[in-house]
Amino acid sequence: MEKKIREYLEWKGIHSPKASITYKIWLKRLVEVCGDKPIEDYTITDIVHYQNWLKTRFSPYSLQYATVIIKNFFQFYRDQNYRCLPPSLIRRKKGKAKSYRAIREEEFKKIISVIPENEFHYLRDLIIVRMLWDTGVRVSELCDLDVSQIDTSKPSAVIATKKTTNMRTIVWSEETHQLLLKYMPIRMELFKQNKASALFVGQQLNNKSWSSRLTTRSVERLIKYYANKAGIIERITPHSFRHGWACKRRDQNAPLSFIQRGLGHLNPVSTFIYEQYSDLDFERSAKAYFSLA
Repeated sequence: MEKKIREYLEWKGIHSPKASITYKIWLKRLVEVCGDKPIEDYTITDIVHYQNWLKTRFSPYSLQYATVIIKNFFQFYRDQNYRCLPPSLIRRKKGKAKSYRAIREEEFKKIISVIPENEFHYLRDLIIVRMLWDTGVRVSELCDLDVSQIDTSKPSAVIATKKTTNMRTIVWSEETHQLLLKYMPIRMELFKQNKASALFVGQQLNNKSWSSRLTTRSVERLIKYYANKAGIIERITPHSFRHGWACKRRDQNAPLSFIQRGLGHLNPVSTFIYEQYSDLDFERSAKAYFSLA
């Protein structure tokens, strides 16, 4: 089984390197729980046993994710006519989908109001928050930005869309661009020292130098920190800004095709999900309709 997993991960790593790393963790656990036996000897009893083992140790979301990975693994070999467990028998318990609330404009303004710009790392954080709001970019796409992608003569950049690798343009506001113009000379001085290519860098723990690319987890932490500092009780994540961008453009009557392009979606159905009204948005809009009667 371990050999089959290695072969599968090699194939997976070609088109999705990061996913293959995560897949390895959950598939390795499958072998640890059910044993390293030939793939054709795995039965639905093994899968149920593994799911029950996961249920006592991980969240419902992780259980669903691990089940999807197992199903994809067996589908890979089933498609090659291997005599193995049919993926259709591997079921996952339906649960509440992981959701992200769209950040509202007043919340965004509260957050940026508590971030000073008198030091390098504060200026970095302020630009990160503003870019998330201005562009609707994925946090992983933001962290992947390099200094070479920034042309200080224009408030835009061309990036590779994370899930499709298609190139798309992101555009930020003039206010954000002015902060970026203030940030770039400092960042380029650091570039001369350590040759780090990332636009947004963090400090190395061992020598405190600004040379490591900021991680998505670091961005999640700083968003949580500033949201708490701004007195926002509800959970705000980097993905909340992506939803907020879509909802803001919806309220500005932007065409669906514009929002789809901005978010980097191939399927408009994916974009439609981001445009859905929250309960609070619906309540506000409903009250506004009464005033038009």
